[in-house]
Amino acid sequence: MSKMKAAFIGFMPAGITPEERFEVLKNYAALGYQANEVGDYLLQGDAEENVKRLNDLGMRSITTLLGKGGVESVPELVKKARILGVDKVVTFAGCVASYRFGGRELPPTYDEVMRELENYDAIAKELEKEGISLVFHNHDAEFKTYYNGKSAFYHMLDSSEYLKFEVDCGWVLYGGFDPVKVLKDVGSRLGAVHIKDFALGNVAHPNEKKDPAKAVNPMPRFTMVGTGFLPLKDCLKTARRLGIEYAIVEQDFLHHLTREETLRGAYLNMKETGYVE
Repeated sequence: MSKMKAAFIGFMPAGITPEERFEVLKNYAALGYQANEVGDYLLQGDAEENVKRLNDLGMRSITTLLGKGGVESVPELVKKARILGVDKVVTFAGCVASYRFGGRELPPTYDEVMRELENYDAIAKELEKEGISLVFHNHDAEFKTYYNGKSAFYHMLDSSEYLKFEVDCGWVLYGGFDPVKVLKDVGSRLGAVHIKDFALGNVAHPNEKKDPAKAVNPMPRFTMVGTGFLPLKDCLKTARRLGIEYAIVEQDFLHHLTREETLRGAYLNMKETGYVE
């Protein structure tokens, strides 16, 4: 069985130019990363040339983004995916997480969640005809929110047919569930995996000064992959056995390490497990 490749999402400085972005990507490629998630930035300017430049660095993009609320048409999503050379569309913007992060005043009802899921599944069905998967990225909220005695995540898993899932192992664990079991439960509908870690203690959301609502929603104390509570080796082992090609590193915000230091350490810790090349 071949090893997984290292990928990442985020880790980009704010306010940089496209040229500066490629310099950062070059540095990350030198660390051992072979892909990054959500390549929509490549669509700005000469998309074909941008994709070629990324590929020339030994990297590729692995997803494109479904906008908040799922407002983009399937043909638009297919067009983006074809340009970027990806076979996955990802959404991070479910209504359950929206409430958790201060995006709405009231928690969604069960009916709201099911209507949203129906929309996702309809989009996923149409995308599947084009050889493209729609994958839903979880946060902790989908595991901490219950309807009729079952978590929102498992309602989504059990009540959809075409939708696939990008399991964020760190958020799963912070939500009180075993990420290895969740990966196995998702099984053949696993589309991608985020490798995220956290340590003891909660912190305030970094943007609470801009949005006071976020101050009442404590965040995990995220830490470099391999230095927290995540059962890293077992998560990678399970993901690989389920056919996942990329281990996508994410850390929502940093503390004492730089972006590059964080990615370097995360890559080495993943490689040390024997499941990442």
